[in-house]
Amino acid sequence: MKKLIKVISITILTGITSSCQGIYENGSEIAADCKKNTIQLSVDDLKSKLDAGGDYYLIDVRQPSEYYTGNIPGSVLISRGVLEFKIDDEGFWAEQYIYPPEKDSEIIVYSENGDLGILAAQTLKKLGYNKVFNLEGGYKSFNPNQDPNAKPVTPGAGCGG
Repeated sequence: MKKLIKVISITILTGITSSCQGIYENGSEIAADCKKNTIQLSVDDLKSKLDAGGDYYLIDVRQPSEYYTGNIPGSVLISRGVLEFKIDDEGFWAEQYIYPPEKDSEIIVYSENGDLGILAAQTLKKLGYNKVFNLEGGYKSFNPNQDPNAKPVTPGAGCGG
C-alpha cells in the first residue's frame, strides 16, 4: 500500500511540475522561445535576394490593412491566421499567378517586427517546408522610415470605387 501511495504521489508531482513548462504570458514570449529554432534572414540578405531575383516565396503574414499600408515588393499576403489553410491551396496561388510552394521551396516570411514571422516560420516547418526563413526585425527593419500617419490603400478601389 505504501508503495502505491508513493507511486501516485510521484506521478502527481511529475504532472504538476511538467505542466508548468510551456506557459507563456504573451505571443512575444512564445516567439522568443521559438527564435532559437528559426533561421533569421537579415534585411541586407533579403535586399540582395530582391536585387538578384531568384526562386523564392516572400510571404507577408501581417493583417491586410498593414500590408496595404506598405509592403515589400514581390511579397504575397497570407495573414498568419490563415497561413495553414492557404499555403498549399492551389486556387489561392493561381490567383497570385504563382505555383504553390513545394516542400523544398525557399520561403521567407515577415511580419511587422519579426515575432509573428517566427511563429509563421515554425508553423511552416511543422507542415513540412524545410527551407523557411524569417526576416529579422520584420517590415520595420526593412522600412524603418514608415509614415506613422499612412492610411491603408484599399485594393481595387479605383475611380468610382
